[in-house]
Amino acid sequence: MKENKIRFGDLKSTMCVSQSVSLAEFFQEKAFIEFEKKCQENMWLTCSIIMLVLLLTTILTAALVKKYRVHVDYVILRLRSRWKGVVHVVYPKTFQFDAFMSYAEEDDQLACTTLYGELLSLGFLISFPDKDFIPGISKAEQLLHYIDVSRKVIFLVTENFLESGWDTYAIQMVVTHAFHNHREKSMIVIIKDSIPVERMPKDLRYIWWSIKSIRWPENGENMMIFLQELSTALHSN
Repeated sequence: MKENKIRFGDLKSTMCVSQSVSLAEFFQEKAFIEFEKKCQENMWLTCSIIMLVLLLTTILTAALVKKYRVHVDYVILRLRSRWKGVVHVVYPKTFQFDAFMSYAEEDDQLACTTLYGELLSLGFLISFPDKDFIPGISKAEQLLHYIDVSRKVIFLVTENFLESGWDTYAIQMVVTHAFHNHREKSMIVIIKDSIPVERMPKDLRYIWWSIKSIRWPENGENMMIFLQELSTALHSN
């Protein structure tokens, strides 16, 4: 219309809604330039608001997923089990293992040889990643499976364990699973290297009231007392 305004005979009587002026005045160069600038400002303002909202939504979603990653994984794994036809059994039930053992990779000799050997000699059936996890299958999925079929969960807490990244995920998964299935007292924490309770992972400290903690005997002293205490904890309900 601006380029062909000579074709319109009623421009002075036709009003522009956005400018409240006649089209004849609106098509003057100065008025039209101001209108274009205003349109661009409104467009950029709208786009900026949309982009800001999308950015904040993305950041908030990422933060929530990171914070509640284990809970999200737990729900997904449970749903996946249902899709595969795995029926959730109400506890108590007959367990495949007496305990599942979680430890830092750097402590595999201590866990898989020393501790596992002692528990095996006492007649306990113990599952742990180095023995039972199958390569190529999700560690999270296998972790949930083995804590599900084990009556207790043993955490071997050492300096290496506290420095590990996997231990936090494993602890959160076990804690989530335990409270979801009313098995709050299924966790046993073996503390080594004279680590104080204050340095325990926060997820364990929050539920310390429900955890059975046992100190590893330093320099091999009182090993029989330690094993007896651990055996009692494994037999308890």
